[in-house]
Amino acid sequence: MAKSIEDELLLMSANALPRLLIVDDEPPVREFLSEALAPSCANIGAVESLHAALQAFQAGEYDVLLADICMPGGTGLDLLALAQQLNWDCTVILMTGHAEMDHVVAGVRLHAADFLLKPFSLDTLQDSVRQSFHKLQSIRSGRTERDRLFSGLRERTEQLKLAHHLLNNSYHSALETLVATLEAREPQTCAHSFRVRTYAMHLATAMNYPAGDLPLLGYAALLHDIGKVAVCDAVLLKPGPLTAEEFEQLKSHPVVGERIIHRMGFLAGACKIVRHHHERWDGRGYPDRISGSEIPLGSRIFAIADTLDAMTSNRCYRGALSVDDARVEIQRCSGTQFDPEIVAVLASVPNAMLCELRKQADNDAHIARIPDLNPDDSPLCAAAPLPLFPSTVGA
Repeated sequence: MAKSIEDELLLMSANALPRLLIVDDEPPVREFLSEALAPSCANIGAVESLHAALQAFQAGEYDVLLADICMPGGTGLDLLALAQQLNWDCTVILMTGHAEMDHVVAGVRLHAADFLLKPFSLDTLQDSVRQSFHKLQSIRSGRTERDRLFSGLRERTEQLKLAHHLLNNSYHSALETLVATLEAREPQTCAHSFRVRTYAMHLATAMNYPAGDLPLLGYAALLHDIGKVAVCDAVLLKPGPLTAEEFEQLKSHPVVGERIIHRMGFLAGACKIVRHHHERWDGRGYPDRISGSEIPLGSRIFAIADTLDAMTSNRCYRGALSVDDARVEIQRCSGTQFDPEIVAVLASVPNAMLCELRKQADNDAHIARIPDLNPDDSPLCAAAPLPLFPSTVGA
């Protein structure tokens, strides 16, 4: 059977000898103990006080401290307490010529390795030092094994974090490429999904949206129109008004999108945001005609971000509008189409910030290789406003 690291360390330490420090205020005792224990120790130091013991321990390394309890200027119990407080990597054996119960109790509480009553035999002394040292070696080997296990666990955790990060990046890149491919069907929508995501995330952050839910909101915004794969080009790219039948076909895309995203297990939490992104505050939206706070907060935030970008971008059925005109129309629809609280948050975002957000999103879209991207072709950054748009905010 293979030996563990702890077993190997214990085997290596079986033949090791302890480094001993004797602390006693009587020179004859220090001399006797030094001579008696010299054959069984690697090296021995001998000092007369707690202060000298502190200096000796700081200057060298010791495994076992053999200390008298009764000494002027600081007792062996004081030394034991100091060793505990400073986390010295050693063990302490106490000696005394007066067996007082309170000393014994104090020594036990402070985890003394042994308690020797003078006079003691040489065999007792040597056995005490040997056993105390072996216990210390066992503790050290256990600590080494524990550190090794913790180090392995940390390394494994870092590997899992890296794998998770790479997997997330792969998902993220794949989804952005999917969106880029879908939007190739509608060249005029350009980086619409990327801009909607950027606007929605900015508004959500301003509203203290739960931080843990922000990634799902971002994915929902990016994939909100994925259901349009089920809408034929004749409807999707029609330059004029849609017939009632065509509009019903277009209205199916939130439900189709929900079904597609639901099958992407890691995005299941974004399903409802996608399904309800065309609901209205007054309940006149689709597909479920829910209203007010029944609509998921992410969907309410997204609806404003989606409308802002739709109105300020060129479409096959109309030209782009200025950001100021878009603000006026969104404000007009506050309390009917949009959540008034979110409209107020949008009103507090300066035009310069919206322009910066658009440029950032267009750059993200460019990295995803959306064709024919022109970040500068945006009324958000234009010097002159464009004509007013129709009074009905688009689907």
